[in-house]
Amino acid sequence: MYKRRGVVIGAAFLLAMGCGLATGCGEDGPDRDMPERQPQDTGLALAIDFQGDTDVGGFRFEVRECDGDLVKEETKSLEDLVIPGMIPEFVDGPFDADSRHLFADYFTTIEPGCYDVAVEPVMTSGAPSQDCSPAVATEVFVVNGKTTEILMISQCKGDETGGLDVVAALNHPPSIKSIDYAPSKFVHECEIVDVCVTAHTPNSDPLEFEFEQTAGQQLRFPLEVTDPVVEGDRVTSCMRAVPLWNDDYEFKVTVYDMFWQEGQKVRMDDALTEKSRAEMTFQLYSNWDIELECYDQEEDLFYRFDGVREIQRAEGCRPIWPYEFFCSEFHWDETERTCPGGWFQPETVYPLCEDHEGMYDESTAREPRQTIAQ
Repeated sequence: MYKRRGVVIGAAFLLAMGCGLATGCGEDGPDRDMPERQPQDTGLALAIDFQGDTDVGGFRFEVRECDGDLVKEETKSLEDLVIPGMIPEFVDGPFDADSRHLFADYFTTIEPGCYDVAVEPVMTSGAPSQDCSPAVATEVFVVNGKTTEILMISQCKGDETGGLDVVAALNHPPSIKSIDYAPSKFVHECEIVDVCVTAHTPNSDPLEFEFEQTAGQQLRFPLEVTDPVVEGDRVTSCMRAVPLWNDDYEFKVTVYDMFWQEGQKVRMDDALTEKSRAEMTFQLYSNWDIELECYDQEEDLFYRFDGVREIQRAEGCRPIWPYEFFCSEFHWDETERTCPGGWFQPETVYPLCEDHEGMYDESTAREPRQTIAQ
């Protein structure tokens, strides 16, 4: 008696190995059309291997005739050996001499013929393995008086492994470098003032500017904020304010460090445990403009002093004119002096041009806005 051994590997799919390896056929293997079966005993030996450290406790062996009829079925436990284990028959066919594979072995006698063999790894409970896959060998021919030995390999899942690559980067918060006023930090009622804040970003990150009023009376209009303008590692954003009343105003600017997350720019403050921002408060003072002009009593005209800027008042913003203030007992306690009989007397409030010869611009003459209290 001699052995013919073939190898069949099965996992999620069957790898066909060809006659002479997979089927154990002789050099002149039998045709699919087998001669009439003879009732002699023959042998079929199966050695099954899988990669260790799984839930497998054994194998369920199933032998069917090639036409599909079930002939044999049996479950075998794992052997307490490994192959090839210095067994010459298994060294380099297919395992390397240093390989170590657990296995189960099933031998049975069976009539000569064509068989399909299936092995399914099972747990000790008999339930199918969740770790290793079945293997199938088709058209295995058994001949009279000989044992056909095939090796079937059940492929198991490997350890799940992923890669972790951690990149640690430094980030520096922005810092505020300058606050500039136009036309000035000291303005007049209804005068437009632009305050521009420039911040430095050491990492050239995008920045977001947030302005808010923290003190003073309500402004005539809500704050307007411009989009940031980037020049190298410096970023500038401006706010526009229009004070309605004379008062002390305070504002706060917060400059946020920004980065990208899911396709959108978000504040780093929302993602980091440490804050990445710069904050600063600043003041704005608003007053009347009476000290900017002198009054000519003879001509009943007003003139701006030399070097005094022309006030740019916001459209739709009407300040309280001096006559309205100095003729109102609600605002002023000396109305009898400044507004006798309901007539506003500018000379009681404004500097007189005759006392400031050569100090005012004669091209800026204007008439009084109103002299009668209404």
